[in-house]
Amino acid sequence: MVAEKKTTIKVPDAYLPLVEDLRLLRSDENNPNKMTIKQKDQIWHSLQKYGWTYPIITNKDGVFADGEQRAEVCKGHGEFFAPVLRLPISDVDRRLLRQILNKLKGKHSKELDGAEYMRILEAGEKGCLKALLESVGEKLPEDLGGEPEGSNIIPGSYELIIECKDEAEQRCFFDKLKTEGYRVRVLNL
Repeated sequence: MVAEKKTTIKVPDAYLPLVEDLRLLRSDENNPNKMTIKQKDQIWHSLQKYGWTYPIITNKDGVFADGEQRAEVCKGHGEFFAPVLRLPISDVDRRLLRQILNKLKGKHSKELDGAEYMRILEAGEKGCLKALLESVGEKLPEDLGGEPEGSNIIPGSYELIIECKDEAEQRCFFDKLKTEGYRVRVLNL
């Protein structure tokens, strides 16, 4: 139980032997998975609420295969310890594993999602559900108390899309155009 004293985030007993210092892990600086500030906030909220439901995965040298974003979020909040599963895999297998874990998520049934949303709403967690959906660019369906479809669409407009290198640059363009009197909205693709 020593590992739990190193972090305020709950670590399941099965993962206690895997707890390591996140500052010793390395990024290859090529992670294609990028997250918005909202999504990172959701990761932090989830870790605080549920703890480490699955470990960070690296190769034997501590280079991330999965969990790099979670590690960065934790370090940003002063949490430096987490369960890390080091696998004896080659660099190419580490990259393939990262692709698999980032991309193979399955498809959601709208009916089953709706039923799941309803159970979450009935449990009084509308705010959490809305925040989660917004962080991934979705909305709570109108029949479950969400905004009417198309309520934020600007009809009959000419639009310009500016590709930004990151969220900070996006914010800079947004603020600049807004102060110049343009009607601006953020679009994350």
